[in-house]
Amino acid sequence: MKVPIVLFNFLDYWTHPLVNKYLNGKGNEFEGILVLMPKGKNVWLSHPFNFTQAKTEFGKKLSVKKMGKGTLAKVIGAKRKVGYDGKFCTLNQLKTLRVSLKGKQLIDASKEISQAKEIKSVEEIKKIKKAACETKKVLVKVRKKLKTGISEIEVEKFIRNEFEKDGYQTAFCIVSFGANTKNIHHVNGKKKLSEGPVLIDVGAKWKGYSADITESYWFGKKKDADYVREHKFVGDKLEIIENHLKEGVAAKDLWKLCKGLNMDFFLGHGIGVEVHDSPSSLGPKSNWKLAKGMVLAIEPATYTKRFGIRIERDYLITKNGFKKL
Repeated sequence: MKVPIVLFNFLDYWTHPLVNKYLNGKGNEFEGILVLMPKGKNVWLSHPFNFTQAKTEFGKKLSVKKMGKGTLAKVIGAKRKVGYDGKFCTLNQLKTLRVSLKGKQLIDASKEISQAKEIKSVEEIKKIKKAACETKKVLVKVRKKLKTGISEIEVEKFIRNEFEKDGYQTAFCIVSFGANTKNIHHVNGKKKLSEGPVLIDVGAKWKGYSADITESYWFGKKKDADYVREHKFVGDKLEIIENHLKEGVAAKDLWKLCKGLNMDFFLGHGIGVEVHDSPSSLGPKSNWKLAKGMVLAIEPATYTKRFGIRIERDYLITKNGFKKL
């Protein structure tokens, strides 16, 4: 970035996911303003309430200063242009910027910020992998936990408790039974489990970085022939897509491999400090190519009048292929 970028991080409004990268996953605990500098150390303007702790925690990595009147202007100095993230900035915060940095040219740098998040560092990849490993571990436990009469909400509580017990957060959790599996982003309810389809879409979060994995399977001994056939079809499609995952492949060409699947949403997306991170979508009009260092969630699916099936895995793109996280 050629200009300073100002990122607001306040719990009363919303926290900026990218701040987790610089606060070691503690962006949901510390309030303040992160200034990404084009040269030199990045600056954390800490809320006075946790300034002392912030200086101890982040002082080696960031220049930590107490937030106050005129502090932001001093940090920016004589630089004439200043960027902000329009995606994570309230109107009130933008007004604050205009007052605090009067005379500066403010630039919405959300597109540049998004592009900068596409390629993950070695440390970021380690965190996503750890979140993915925890997610897979808990999903195995969930399958053993399922029994007739358990509700979607009860399963969600079990997942969240398992993550918390292991020291992780829950990025999101979708649990759907029966006909509810047709709902792409189902809102968990009181529906109880009986013989039929199950779809669980969940991600653990480790130090600000999320995984995103979906399992679909049939609960009960008497399996539905249509479900078995469609499940195999989705699984075969995922295998075909995996055979094309490598640096330089056009995203929209992967979408073409989904022919025959009854799905009207994107095939996948980036994951990282956001569950839907950069690159934001993989669909028929996605004019970007896979690059080494991208971490993608790929989720082929199909939906019928009776059920939905989605299988989702997380992949690190390499020069010659991929690594499944």
